[in-house]
Amino acid sequence: MMRFFRRSPTRSLTGARLELASGQRHRRTALLAVGLLLAAALLAGGLRYFESHFSPARRAAELERENAALRAAVDRDRLALEMEKATRLELEKQLGELNDKLKALQAELVFYKSQGQARP
Repeated sequence: MMRFFRRSPTRSLTGARLELASGQRHRRTALLAVGLLLAAALLAGGLRYFESHFSPARRAAELERENAALRAAVDRDRLALEMEKATRLELEKQLGELNDKLKALQAELVFYKSQGQARP
């Protein structure tokens, strides 16, 4: 029975102080590494978003497309205006001719009315 009361060779291991700090140090380092990776990923994503939405080259391309569309609209409207002017000039010419014809017919009518009154 003496055997249980003898000093065990591993008894010195239980007498040493237990240190939990080294595990926390590894955890803190791992969290810092994960945080740095997350920050780098967010920075890269933000840079891609900025380049795709707000870069000067993209804005210039959008403005070029808008400019081309506006030029096409101006050309189309200019052509429509020229056609309207030509149509208006032609209609004014026809109106002048019809007014001249109307005046001639009214003069003729006045003449026939005056001839009809002189008969009786």
